[in-house]
Amino acid sequence: MKREAIVRAASEMTSTHDFLVLLNRIKMDDLGEKGHPFTMPQLNYFINPRRNKGHYRTFTIPKKSGGVRTISAPEKMLKSLLTYTNRILQAFYEAPECVTGFVPGRSVLDNAERHLGMNYVFNADLKDFFPSIPQARVWGALKCRPFNFDEKVASAIAGLCCSEIAVGEGTRCALPQGSPCSPVLTNIVCHNLDWKLSGLARRFHVNYSRYADDITFSSDHNVYQDDGEFMAEFRRIVAGQNFTLNERKTRLLKRGERQEVTGLVVSDRVNVAREYVRDLDNLLYIWERHGHNSAFAKFLAHYEPKKDLHEGEPDMKAVIQGRLMYLRMVKGEDSPVWRRLQKRFDRLAGRKESSGGTDIVYLHSYPIEAFEKVLGTTVELYGALPTDPGCEPELPPVPYPCPHFTLNGCRHPVALSRYAHTRLVNILDGGREEEETARFKQRFQIACCRRPQVTLIRDGQPVEYPEGRPFWMIYRGIRKKKVPALEIVEEALFLPHTDGTEIPLPGTDAAGDTPGGLSSDEMLDVLVDSGFDLNTLEQWEKTRKDN
Repeated sequence: MKREAIVRAASEMTSTHDFLVLLNRIKMDDLGEKGHPFTMPQLNYFINPRRNKGHYRTFTIPKKSGGVRTISAPEKMLKSLLTYTNRILQAFYEAPECVTGFVPGRSVLDNAERHLGMNYVFNADLKDFFPSIPQARVWGALKCRPFNFDEKVASAIAGLCCSEIAVGEGTRCALPQGSPCSPVLTNIVCHNLDWKLSGLARRFHVNYSRYADDITFSSDHNVYQDDGEFMAEFRRIVAGQNFTLNERKTRLLKRGERQEVTGLVVSDRVNVAREYVRDLDNLLYIWERHGHNSAFAKFLAHYEPKKDLHEGEPDMKAVIQGRLMYLRMVKGEDSPVWRRLQKRFDRLAGRKESSGGTDIVYLHSYPIEAFEKVLGTTVELYGALPTDPGCEPELPPVPYPCPHFTLNGCRHPVALSRYAHTRLVNILDGGREEEETARFKQRFQIACCRRPQVTLIRDGQPVEYPEGRPFWMIYRGIRKKKVPALEIVEEALFLPHTDGTEIPLPGTDAAGDTPGGLSSDEMLDVLVDSGFDLNTLEQWEKTRKDN
């Protein structure tokens, strides 16, 4: 079911039976004939937190900061109910800009980037975040905007999503950590907290973001003294929302030391810690020099296996690949560090080289926003699926990721990396195209690339680009605080045209070589002669002055 249809149907619920009907509609739409509908006895059983506690499997995993974290994972039937309930909750919830955790299309990377290059980064942590939200508070949140659920419906959802869990020496009906619904419900309950802390941040001219229970402020000026007005108001707001600060994890990081936000370094650019890369490098080195068995012994000693729902020994290859994927997400697909480590792992694991860009040569990369500004074009990210001959003509077109831009009357298709494609699909599914598309263009790069051969879809037809032919691709590149706009013009090499020609750009000859440097005015002359429209001479002059 589409998001709008779910919201419309959920808004009309007045009983537990209506809730059951909607759950089954979503499930049948998702699974078709393979989906067995939920029954009323099943739902009535699981909406009692004191009964459903027996259907959670509880285990612990070690925390990075020490100690253990208790996870309560629901078993199959309860997990299925919670998964489709989560679809209903997500359809209603609109995350504010400051919330980056458990929001489709946002990640720890987005959270860290908001605090890049600041003089002061202040991190705080909410203690026992999930267990501190009781069932009554969830019920109250479901009765308020944006849900405005009937009392019976709110009681059913709150009872289903909560369970009796151990807190201190006693027990409490609260949100279990590990349930599919707990993340979005914590964000919903924290709406007032986010609103008040955002107001506090504006008042003191600082940046604010929250990723689950991790709260971060940053600024170029220091307002974080223990006896200062900011900290007094911050503690008052947190306590007023019935949360407790974990003083042991509260810390102020200054410029000159390693500043971290949700595990990522933000001192000069968003990056992983050096230890992260060094540990991967050392493990691969042992594997290369001393064999798989020695590497696995080192792996078991260094990486404590986390308990989970699967039995057996930890999979070293899966762990390394997961860490490499995380490194790729943070550092970008053009990162030489990631490429080097990925090639070594692929060789050791006996697999072919990853198709995630290792055979692609990135000639020149630009932030999408700057690319649009300098070349006076717009990168359109979405197209529409072609209508089948048998479809009803009144059906609206379905948008899908199909990036392209137009220059000099020529339409240029743009390829997507796998990560960029997934992000655009999430934006479409979330129904926040306008807001998230602007963020996408700020954070992703467009690159002129070469590879042995590539096939792109243009106007619904596959087009083969021969060996060495440049093409455009959108990907998440290495994060930098600022890329000067002038640098984009100076680095431009080739723009592939639909008629098969290639136009050499500033500082290059017909073969794409750079025999000598050109001045800014000479570059402008070359651009104009090549048919590129920089809008006005005033824009060019402004670009020169800004850089």
